[in-house]
Amino acid sequence: MISKLLLLLLIPVTNLAYAEETVESKLREAAESFVLSNIDTTPDARVEVKAGNIDPRLHLTTCESHLSLSVPQGLGLRRNTTVYLKCEEGSGWDLYLPVRLFIQKPYVTVLDNVAKGEVLSAEKLTIAYQDEQMQRGDTLIDPNVLVGARSKRELRPGQSIRASQLCVVCKGDQLTLTANIANLQIKSMVRALQDGSFGDTIRVSNLQSGKEVQARVSAVGSATVILP
Repeated sequence: MISKLLLLLLIPVTNLAYAEETVESKLREAAESFVLSNIDTTPDARVEVKAGNIDPRLHLTTCESHLSLSVPQGLGLRRNTTVYLKCEEGSGWDLYLPVRLFIQKPYVTVLDNVAKGEVLSAEKLTIAYQDEQMQRGDTLIDPNVLVGARSKRELRPGQSIRASQLCVVCKGDQLTLTANIANLQIKSMVRALQDGSFGDTIRVSNLQSGKEVQARVSAVGSATVILP
């Protein structure tokens, strides 16, 4: 009889604890969803948010209909941000909840060691992810545009490939040079007189006339003439 009585006394306590955990988890999920919906980042990024724990002694309600979420003025969304939750149901309540924000962005790396001067092929390249704050301005994210480029230094797996590490157009390479004049597009074959990476300006010479012009590297084997 005593055992049965103890069991009956424990049931309401257990149910109450479960209800409080459910309220806390719902509020944490609401804060995480709020941050996710307000992040401005690229579609290829991997985003994760993690709300902090809520003190169970607060006895908060779910506040299904009148719960507002915002970021305190002047703070904005950061790696360590704070979400302000306010309930206007019943007696109401408000809460500042810390939320961690993790954003990883893609970068191109190699599957095996690549020696200096080696030509990159599709089989040697892969995509990996790292914290966005670790990426430099010339980090490359599309392996397809690197096929045919030559490494200017040793490349190792896991390390991001940067434009400055590659010879997209190398001295002596034959290139397709494109000139856009009014509505016309003129193409010719030229030889690179300098090494260059994406966007670099290099000197090239026409294979037939030998005339030298300035060109901007646009892709492996391609450049665009810079018109005066």
